[in-house]
Amino acid sequence: MLISGWVLDPDRKKMSKSAGNVQTPLPLIDEFSADGVRYWASIARLGTDTAADPKIFKIGKRLSTKLFNAGKFVLSQTAGVHPIASELDRAFVAKLRELVESNTREFEDFQHAVALKDTESFFWTHFTDTYLELVKHRARAEAAGEAAGRGSAVAALRLGLDVLLRLFAPFLPYISEEVWSWVYAEEKREPSIHRAPWPGSRDFQGIEPPSSDASFDIAVACWAAINKRKADAEVSMGREALRLAMAANPKSLALLEPVLSDVLAASRCLDCELASRPELEDGVFEVLDAEFAPKP
Repeated sequence: MLISGWVLDPDRKKMSKSAGNVQTPLPLIDEFSADGVRYWASIARLGTDTAADPKIFKIGKRLSTKLFNAGKFVLSQTAGVHPIASELDRAFVAKLRELVESNTREFEDFQHAVALKDTESFFWTHFTDTYLELVKHRARAEAAGEAAGRGSAVAALRLGLDVLLRLFAPFLPYISEEVWSWVYAEEKREPSIHRAPWPGSRDFQGIEPPSSDASFDIAVACWAAINKRKADAEVSMGREALRLAMAANPKSLALLEPVLSDVLAASRCLDCELASRPELEDGVFEVLDAEFAPKP
């Protein structure tokens, strides 16, 4: 038996007709969308009370909008068919596989709120705010010698969106169905995402693991250090870096090498010098010097 908690009003009092504090869902759906309201309902853990908090409805609506926009971007990228072979792409896929495995366990344990929290966190911190930005340049590359890298990036982006849509489907059923209908319904021969198979090991068949489990985190850490230097210099994140001098310990520099080109492209860095500083901790990057392009 599964028992839900009470629904509370914004003052955290139990809603009831006798108290006169009941809210009907239609105005909320009109303001925050059906997915925004369902998101609010989905974050409630079993057996806990949940307040009708406008802030949570807004978060759900924002998440739904971001999923829509991410879908538009990813599915607008095209490339020839190539395997997912680049180190950063394989590192992202490895993290995606871990998310699928943890989500599956959480649903089997009836912990749907935990599954939503993990998927939402991954979507923001590992997909839209990091991986998508790090491979955007490669996914758009048009040089003849870059076809394999472009194909790898586009394939990984599409896999990421495909899997995340299915993980979000129980919580954001309408926007996930909409984005699914654009391409995946025909490709997967599943008209509705809600009849599509739950993500599993078959989605990752044939994709080799990354050379290092730390590749993704190293790329993000290096990129974040460059962005911090831009912020400290009060230049926009899109401003070109004519020259950068960076330092890290030997282990971090070795891990950075296979993903460095993606980091520099995302940072719009034209030239980068790397220095070894054994005293720095693993995964820590220090920008020693930087020269940015003049403001247009």
